[in-house]
Amino acid sequence: VLAGAIRVGTPFLFVSLGECLTEKSGRINLGLEGTLVLGAMVGYAASFQSGSPWLGVLAAGLAGTAFGALHGFICKFPRVNDVAIGIAMMLLGMGLAFYFGKPYIQPSAPMLPSIPLGFWSDLPQVRSALSINALFLVGVAMAFAMWWAFANTRLGLVVRMTGDSADAARAMGYSVDRIRLLATAAGGFL
Repeated sequence: VLAGAIRVGTPFLFVSLGECLTEKSGRINLGLEGTLVLGAMVGYAASFQSGSPWLGVLAAGLAGTAFGALHGFICKFPRVNDVAIGIAMMLLGMGLAFYFGKPYIQPSAPMLPSIPLGFWSDLPQVRSALSINALFLVGVAMAFAMWWAFANTRLGLVVRMTGDSADAARAMGYSVDRIRLLATAAGGFL
């Protein structure tokens, strides 16, 4: 059960990390579900076309970056609601994924390597259940890195300051809109 939860939860680990970064900057991006679906479609298509699953991961991240940057750009205008734009971006991302993803329903793309944590067992069911995607370990490492960076680096402190007090960030000479745009784009990449 735990291995299945890890396997299914890995994409949501990255979505959570992306939203954590976005929210630390003071913006809410409810469009991450659409970003996730669009990124999955783009990643699958790139992996299928190139034959490289890692290129597919990069393409998915770049699609998410573009979607996050679009969300961040729209939300910088006055009287624009982050929540409403996020919901619109979610619907747009899902619609684009379903529209452009139709040719990729049947073909099989190369898969990412998995780490065999069930090597100790003779049962094929246990070995299969404990075959963990390599991105899970990347996500766990990234969670600890983000936790450390928010508390110990200048960039992390600037992102937190922007989210906690935009007026303080402006007083220190930082562009709140630029920081939020970049954080939302980076969150979309994740």
